[in-house]
Amino acid sequence: MLRSRIPQFFHPEIRQLIELAVEDAWQELKNEHLADAKSVKERLATTIVALAAIGETNTAKLKHFALHAARATYRSQKRMSERRQMAAQNF
Repeated sequence: MLRSRIPQFFHPEIRQLIELAVEDAWQELKNEHLADAKSVKERLATTIVALAAIGETNTAKLKHFALHAARATYRSQKRMSERRQMAAQNF
């Protein structure tokens, strides 16, 4: 994640924590073959920045919550895709 994408109001140490959490989460999703788009990484970053903005600075927690949100989004999108395919087959 580019440093310029993290809001400037964060202290430099917090900005580094955000970068670390985003990169760790991204690598974990890549290992699970769930991170194939830039938009996924941006969603991870958005979640982590939002949590940091309300005071969370524990990188493990930032990563955990961002991964939880990303996995939930992935499962939801997968179910929607499966439903569309089933609906198309029924026509």
